[in-house]
Amino acid sequence: MINLTLRTATTLLVACAFVVGQPNGDPKFGEPKMLKAGDKNLGEGRLYPSPVFHDVDGDGLEDLVIGDLIGKVTWARQIGGDELKFGPEQPMLAANKKPLKFDNW
Repeated sequence: MINLTLRTATTLLVACAFVVGQPNGDPKFGEPKMLKAGDKNLGEGRLYPSPVFHDVDGDGLEDLVIGDLIGKVTWARQIGGDELKFGPEQPMLAANKKPLKFDNW
């Protein structure tokens, strides 16, 4: 089973905003950007997808772990390179190799 100690969290729905430092120290948020997981928009068709960064596969790159309101958990492997790119979403598997799910109801 993967121990998800999440180091860097993003509290987002489907869009990601990047903070740009200002000379006076006040942050200014950039325009929201859709994150892609493979060829699809991250969390497309899911209720309140909430991505966080975590190195799931131990390759030194922060992958995306995505949970949603109904408890489905998936992840997308970060593809190395100059841009922040991710492969397609895939189920996060429990120790028994079944898809991980946290029922909220």
